[in-house]
Amino acid sequence: MHPYDTPEGWDYLAVPGWPYDRFQGNPPIVDIGDNFKVPSHFTGIATEKRSGMTIALCFHAAPGRGMNLVAVMGADELTFPLELAVKTGSVLKWKYVAAMQLVDDEAAVDAAGGWKRSEEQQALTTAQRKERARELLAPLLDQMPGPPPAQGPGGRRNLTPEHLATVAEVYRTAHEQGQPPTKTVADHFDISHSTAAKWVGAARKQGLLGQVRKGSRGSNEGDEG
Repeated sequence: MHPYDTPEGWDYLAVPGWPYDRFQGNPPIVDIGDNFKVPSHFTGIATEKRSGMTIALCFHAAPGRGMNLVAVMGADELTFPLELAVKTGSVLKWKYVAAMQLVDDEAAVDAAGGWKRSEEQQALTTAQRKERARELLAPLLDQMPGPPPAQGPGGRRNLTPEHLATVAEVYRTAHEQGQPPTKTVADHFDISHSTAAKWVGAARKQGLLGQVRKGSRGSNEGDEG
């Protein structure tokens, strides 16, 4: 078995985004080194074929910091979801199997020691991955707070801490990549620039982003353009 193959007895689906925002929008693509480009945050969804138990492993990617596991969730009644996952494959394996499904460069796939994506994986569009992810994680998503409502009374939005954490992460990653961070937030969530600016401000008030420098339009993470 090739190191990038899914562990035997499991199905594995990688999808851009995290369950917190129900895989809405598209995370920015980041280069973690050697032109290896992946979404800034992505999820590997592992389903044990025998039992049907499903586990979501959430990863974050950033230049200079590589790819790191940040959360593990059980879509079923699992007390120790990570323990179940590592019985079959290490966190390192799950991470790279997911990344190789999503890597934004076929050359990186071609350089992976003769490993090839399956025809099924190659045929999956991002939209199809997200739809399948929501189906697999339906029991988990049903227990989580819903995404912010489209519009509340007076134009106010009810932002959850989890959602603001994602906003901050998208903003910070965009700044690290030299991209206009507030515009990236707007594009990621498919919202207006003014709404994105409000969300960024809310994240900053929660201490998830640095404070705006006096006389500056941006934050100490960079300009808000």
